[in-house]
Amino acid sequence: MTRGCVRRSTSLIALSGLAAAAFAVTTSPLASATAIGDARAQAAALTTSIDRLQTQAEVASERYDKAEAQLSQAVSDQEQADQALDAVQASAAAAQQDLIARTRALYESGGDPVLLATMLSGEDPVDAIDRYHLASAVIGYESRSAAAAAATVATAQDLDKRDAAITARVTALQAQASRASSAVQLALRTERTELANASDTVLRLEKADEQAQSTQGAAEFATAVTSEGGTVGDGAQQATNSVAAAAIAWARTRLGDPYVWGGSGPNVFDCSGLVQWSYAHAGITLPRVAADQYNAGPHPTWAELEPGDLLFWAYDMNNPASIHHVTIYIGGGLMIAAPHTGTDVQIEPVYFDGLYGATRPWASTIEPPVTASPTPTATPSVVMSPLA
Repeated sequence: MTRGCVRRSTSLIALSGLAAAAFAVTTSPLASATAIGDARAQAAALTTSIDRLQTQAEVASERYDKAEAQLSQAVSDQEQADQALDAVQASAAAAQQDLIARTRALYESGGDPVLLATMLSGEDPVDAIDRYHLASAVIGYESRSAAAAAATVATAQDLDKRDAAITARVTALQAQASRASSAVQLALRTERTELANASDTVLRLEKADEQAQSTQGAAEFATAVTSEGGTVGDGAQQATNSVAAAAIAWARTRLGDPYVWGGSGPNVFDCSGLVQWSYAHAGITLPRVAADQYNAGPHPTWAELEPGDLLFWAYDMNNPASIHHVTIYIGGGLMIAAPHTGTDVQIEPVYFDGLYGATRPWASTIEPPVTASPTPTATPSVVMSPLA
């Protein structure tokens, strides 16, 4: 089963106020067994459906993030192009007016031949030569002015085309962001509807199913690490690199902040927004979305993982472009994550289902000066499952 942001559990967040009511049976034992079996089947189907919807929401959210990041850059480019175009157009207008005035004056004087004849009139040969050079300079200046004016106009036309292209790009990116936003909202609405239509018993069983799968996922991750000769350890570990340590420290200050799709801080985050924000405070600029962050450094094996490495999940294990979730590894089989809608930034066990790979964004840094690490907030109890 593919999962999106951490172990999917929006269901339980929505259910936090519900009592885990016992399944009251007032019929025969056979009827009771049948009812429980039906409820378990419904719970399994609900778990699968919620996982699928949350992955869809995460994928759409990352697409939205990418479109918004590109849109922001395009708008900035558009503003710069507009300013450059305005300046060149003003310069072109001034050059054209100057050229018109000079052309008129030259015409009224009789043109180049008359100007030369006037300059060369006189009996002193030396004086005539000086006047000739002066006339040549005047005519050359007029030619250069004309050429400069023509070049300015051509530049203005090129900038106008560039501005139009950027405007078209902005419009296309706005449409992409809108489609992605609609996809996120549709997935979340469908999820809420399915949860609202489920009985308390089905919800309780679905919670137990989520908990079991979370425990199994953590065990599978530990097995993957040890099978490659690595160790998982017990609890979070101290990062050996100052940049990684700073990124983790900054991420810890956001524990408890709500997940909001499209959020990039400082008080609301989605998964890639949290990673980007944390590493930015450690002095490293990362791309906005998880799939691009995956390419921001070398890829350690499971046995080589260190605190500060980034972990990525994908829905197609053969395609890195399908990456839709990222977290910060803190050692001991734990990670800091912004899971999904309805949850907060939290520490939780790494789960192996859908885990695509890891990236070490700080590998190429030589311990540069970084923003002073904050005093981390008290580490809360590890969330063994977002559903717990």
